[in-house]
Amino acid sequence: MKSIKILFVALLAVTATSCMGDWSFGQVNGNGDVVVDERNVGSFDGVKGSSGLDVYLTEGDEEKVVVEADENLQEIITTEVVGGVLKIGADKNIGRAKSKKVHVTYRKLTSIGASSGSDVIGNSLIEAESISLDSSSGADLEVEVAAREVYLECSSGADIKVSGRTDNLVASASSGSDIKARELEAKTCSANASSGADITVNVSERLNGKASSGGDIKYYGDPEAVSAKDGYSGSVRKM
Repeated sequence: MKSIKILFVALLAVTATSCMGDWSFGQVNGNGDVVVDERNVGSFDGVKGSSGLDVYLTEGDEEKVVVEADENLQEIITTEVVGGVLKIGADKNIGRAKSKKVHVTYRKLTSIGASSGSDVIGNSLIEAESISLDSSSGADLEVEVAAREVYLECSSGADIKVSGRTDNLVASASSGSDIKARELEAKTCSANASSGADITVNVSERLNGKASSGGDIKYYGDPEAVSAKDGYSGSVRKM
């Protein structure tokens, strides 16, 4: 299993290097003069960060977006609401920058996404009936939640770190990604890890785990029922 994981890590490194080569072409470096711009956006219940930006989420009484970035990057950084989702990205590739932060104040969230090397960090406990978290392409997503249902999707070398509590957790990780949910207390959990990915969960009642192609599922707690399927070079194990 280790050899398979090493292979996936190597492939991801090659892919990342290739992508970095593409990004360096025509990229814009910050001028070092950091300014703050408050953006007017519509109502949203989802947030997705991309383009290597740093996104910070804080609960508040009104929805607000503040971009704290090098002055010449302000016009490149985009913030728009599409279908109820606040999409945060950039029109051009951003190189060196003193700051490329986006501060988001929300009233309610049901979905959070991170992609393309972005970092999305929650500063407040996110309470919801159901919430979906998605991280891909080397991005990092870290939040604390309290929800009846939590859905996690992680791929392409990305990371999700989640804490809090939920009745039901559904987690899927692939392509060398990593879901760290040891601090998320779940009653029931369905987890699927493949292609060198890792999932760590904390379950008290029932676990359904499937691991294949170098995937690894580690679980804490003493669930009353465990259904484990180990595919080729995959493992489901109690810690």
